[in-house]
Amino acid sequence: MACHLRSISLPTRPNSLVLKVEEELQKLRACMASSSSTAQMVFDGLNGLGDVYEYIKELLSLPSNQNGVSHSNQKKWVEEEMEESIRLLDICGAMRDNLSSMKINVQDLQVALRRGGEAAMGSKVQAFARLAKKANKDIKKQTTKCGSSSPLHEDCDSLKVVRLLVEAREITMSFFQSVLSFLAKQMIKPKTSKWSLVSRTFNKRKVACGEEKEDDDCSIFSSYSCKDLEDEKALRAQMQLQTLEASIEGLENGLECLFRQMIQCRVSLLNICSS
Repeated sequence: MACHLRSISLPTRPNSLVLKVEEELQKLRACMASSSSTAQMVFDGLNGLGDVYEYIKELLSLPSNQNGVSHSNQKKWVEEEMEESIRLLDICGAMRDNLSSMKINVQDLQVALRRGGEAAMGSKVQAFARLAKKANKDIKKQTTKCGSSSPLHEDCDSLKVVRLLVEAREITMSFFQSVLSFLAKQMIKPKTSKWSLVSRTFNKRKVACGEEKEDDDCSIFSSYSCKDLEDEKALRAQMQLQTLEASIEGLENGLECLFRQMIQCRVSLLNICSS
C-alpha cells in the first residue's frame, strides 16, 4: 500500500482544520467500534490517522498557534505532549516490528501448508496468535503509562491543538490494538472450545465426511476438513494466507507513512518549544 496522500487541498482556516481533525477522529472511533471490520476498513482507518496528523501539523504551523504557546501555562501542555510523542513513536516502531514478525510467521505457515506438515502448521498458527496477543498486551501496558488528560479550558486555539494531539495519540494506540485483534481473527476464529481452530480441523480428518459438515466461516482453516476435498481446501487456505500476507505488508507500508507523519508533528512541536 503506497503512502497515502490527499488529492484535496488543506483548508486554511483554523476552525476548518479543527473540524477536519474531529471528523476523522470520529470516523476512527466508528471503525474501531465495528464488530465486522474488513481489511479495507483497517486500511482506511490507517489512512485516516495519517490525515489527522497532517491536519494537526498544519494547525501547529499557524502563527496564531505558535505564538499562543509562548505563555508558560500553555507551553507546559506542549512540553508534556512532546514527552508523550516519544512514547507514541516507540509504540509505532514496536507495532512495525510485530507486523514484520507476523508476516514471517504467515510465510512459514504457507511453507508448512505446502509440505503438509500438520504439526508445524498447528505450531505456527498458535505462534501467530501468541504474537498478536503479546503485542496487544504490550500496547495496553504502554497505554496505561501515557498521560490522558487534556487541557480543561480551551479559550485559545493553541490549547485546542494540544487537545487534538492528546485525542489523536489515544485513538492511535487504540487503533493499533484493533489492528492486532483484526489480524488474529483472520487466523483463528474464536470458538467456545479451548482447542485452536487448526487443531480442531486436523482432528476432523479422522471423521467421516458426513460428520464433518460445518459452516464456512471467515477463518483461514475453518473449512479445511473433509478428506475428499483436502487439496481444494488446502489451496483455498494457501490463497487466504497469501491475502493475509498482502494485508500485513499493506499495514507495514501504512505504518511507515504514519510514522513519518508523526515525526513531522513532533518536529513542529519542537519548533514551537524552541521559539
